[in-house]
Amino acid sequence: MSSLTLAPPRSAVLRAAGLRHRPALRTLSGVLAGLLLVLAVTGYRLHAGLERSGAQGCDMALRSCNEHWKDFLREYGAELALGGNLVYFLGGALGAFLGAPLLAREFEHGTVRFAWTQGAGRTRWTVGGLVLVGSVLAVATALTAVVLDWWIAPLAVHGGRFTPLAFTSAPPALVGRVLLVFALSALVGAVLRRTLVAVGVGVAASVVTTLVAESLRFHYRAPLEDTLHTLAQASLDHRWEGGLWVTDPAGERLGLGRLYDLGGDYYGAQKLLSEGGYSLHESYQPDSRYWTFQFVEFGWTALLAVALCAAAVWWVRRRAV
Repeated sequence: MSSLTLAPPRSAVLRAAGLRHRPALRTLSGVLAGLLLVLAVTGYRLHAGLERSGAQGCDMALRSCNEHWKDFLREYGAELALGGNLVYFLGGALGAFLGAPLLAREFEHGTVRFAWTQGAGRTRWTVGGLVLVGSVLAVATALTAVVLDWWIAPLAVHGGRFTPLAFTSAPPALVGRVLLVFALSALVGAVLRRTLVAVGVGVAASVVTTLVAESLRFHYRAPLEDTLHTLAQASLDHRWEGGLWVTDPAGERLGLGRLYDLGGDYYGAQKLLSEGGYSLHESYQPDSRYWTFQFVEFGWTALLAVALCAAAVWWVRRRAV
């Protein structure tokens, strides 16, 4: 009776993947632990400064509140912008630095043939690595994003939660973007078999994905419209304004600049709106849609990440030799 070679159980494949990628996962843990410490210390300072300035919780439609906000920005604006953009970039870079060597390094070192003949086979070996590292990366990113979302909250005081930097730093959107970069980097590494090239593609893709998401985000749901008869700023409800236009008494549409030309100055334009039959219109997304938009963005980025991981598995199974 001939003996059969049984494939190892899934748990064994995942344990083997954990041992194989342990150095990368330890590096990830160290980087994120250091980042969380820095965010905790500097975030406490930013929030204390915001409260001290008087801008916390005041109405930005009031001149006094805007003066408080300007005071806060004079002291902490550079720190907030530099730190926010650094972490903003780092989120996508983590996906690239973990995803790129996942498959490319084994091709570069010539260890793929040995790995594929150990009972698990190339498919289970590849899936095990993608699932384990991707899951750890997703959980670590989500925990970091919770702290990052708190850290960057002072930006939402003035611009609302739809501010690009604040929106992209929230847990659902950030996790989706990091997983997308991770999956793309892993696929590029499998196809090109060059770790550095795959890292470069992943980092570039992180920037491109951010820009694409920002261009699509306003249209995740049909915007609402509002009609105003004043140029005076109302109390802010943190709506995301998409566009402003004016209609004349005949209903013809014209730009806001044309209204100022007709009125001669601000007060003349205001009189046309209040007494001359002109109306100011705006399209906007209400703040109540914030979490809906977060999960829409997470949904399409995560689905694309799954598709790219499936493509990487297909490549390794069918095309890699």
